[in-house]
Amino acid sequence: MSGRLQGKVAIITGGSRGTGAAIARLFVAEGARVAIADLREEQGRALAAELGGDALFHRCDVASRDDWAALVAAVREHLGEPAVLVNNAALLDIAPIDEVTEESLERLFRVNQLGPILGIQAVLPSMRALGYGSIVNMGSTDGVLAQDMGLIAYASTKFALRGITRTAAMELGRDAIRVNCLVPDSGNIEMSAPFLPEGMDHDELMRQHVEQILKPPPWASGFHRYEEIARMTLFLASDESSGCTGGDFPVDGGYTAGRRFRP
Repeated sequence: MSGRLQGKVAIITGGSRGTGAAIARLFVAEGARVAIADLREEQGRALAAELGGDALFHRCDVASRDDWAALVAAVREHLGEPAVLVNNAALLDIAPIDEVTEESLERLFRVNQLGPILGIQAVLPSMRALGYGSIVNMGSTDGVLAQDMGLIAYASTKFALRGITRTAAMELGRDAIRVNCLVPDSGNIEMSAPFLPEGMDHDELMRQHVEQILKPPPWASGFHRYEEIARMTLFLASDESSGCTGGDFPVDGGYTAGRRFRP
């Protein structure tokens, strides 16, 4: 590893499992000190223990301004001023438009849309004090292309997140704070599992999904999308992407590149 985040402090929401955990592991390997923010305490504390002294777990409900304030205070005390924020925490719900409830719409809005805004507000004083910063919002192909899959609640928040990204990039560029949106074609397998038929091999289904267009190279085996998303997040968090702000960065195997006619 080349230490691409050496000396930087990063906050990763939804960091206890899946994509968030992959990002946390890679960031620590690249020299960062990482705060894992999540409501899943057991998984989060286990991951922080695995990563050692450069990692901290802090329980945080991203829809709570008070929780964000407590998180940033803990990060400052134990790790330093955060220079990187990865807004990765998200919820999924699937229901057709005539059945989706107000409760579902509000719940997803608070985590997927309000949460990133509160996070940006919480880290701004630190990033302004440092004189720079990088914010990476975890979007989705469902925020780029519409699908007939009952995603009205989820997709609306992910389309909104791209607007949040661009608006924040325009406002914060004068402070040398970059804001970008990563667009993956797959999220946490555990998040999707409750909406899949019983007895289905979730890992195999996800592998088929992410390989619809782009065949993996001969040396690749298994499911690697988490690591691929983590590497793009690393690029956007690092100084290597100093000229990138307000952009969408797909890691989707060509999913949003065009129409798919063959199954």
